[in-house]
Amino acid sequence: MFKKSFRAVLTNQSSRAIVSAGAITLGVILVNPVQAQTVLSSINTGGDDMDGMRVLVEFLDGTFEEAIWGTTGVNAGGAFGTNWDLTFSGSTTFGIPWRFNATNPLKIASLTLNGAPGNTAFDDGSFPSTPGSARGQSFSVTSGQAPDTWQYSNPIDISAGDLWGTLSMNWLDGFMGTMRFVADTDNGTIRNPVTTTDVPEPVSTIALLGIASLGIISTRKRKQDPNA
Repeated sequence: MFKKSFRAVLTNQSSRAIVSAGAITLGVILVNPVQAQTVLSSINTGGDDMDGMRVLVEFLDGTFEEAIWGTTGVNAGGAFGTNWDLTFSGSTTFGIPWRFNATNPLKIASLTLNGAPGNTAFDDGSFPSTPGSARGQSFSVTSGQAPDTWQYSNPIDISAGDLWGTLSMNWLDGFMGTMRFVADTDNGTIRNPVTTTDVPEPVSTIALLGIASLGIISTRKRKQDPNA
């Protein structure tokens, strides 16, 4: 009788320990970490202020090539691939055009500019504008073969609907030649760089998974006790 009661006490204590540990685990899971938001540093972005931006080209045959934007001179920068390049010199705020040049015989199906890795956001000029971004300017082609479709995507975390992390263009029959286009950009600070909006895992789903794990652990504990 004494041994059986002693085992029952141990079992109850073990169950309490498991529940307590599970509660602590759930408490940790349910607390969402505080992440710093983007802080805009300047609306006057030059070609040398976008280092690290990723420029992706897809060819008509389905192959891809990516180049990283880098400084090429004062207020100038560019990304250079195989028989294609994208360059800019000046400030994107004042309507100076970018230059996209392609001589690759494969022809280009799409061009995608991912600004966030280069601490850069695209400002489409819509209203209301995000505080600190001033009035932007939407994408527009000034010369050359315009894309059949284009879009902004991946909104910035502080965006009021006008700031985006990505600008992409598509040509149904492929692009070759030289195109100049306008696209306004802004920069984030070094401490709080440009960050796109993430979709977090629903807390309720995580909590249910944690509770389910508790049930499995508790059941296994009971099965291991021959006197349970």
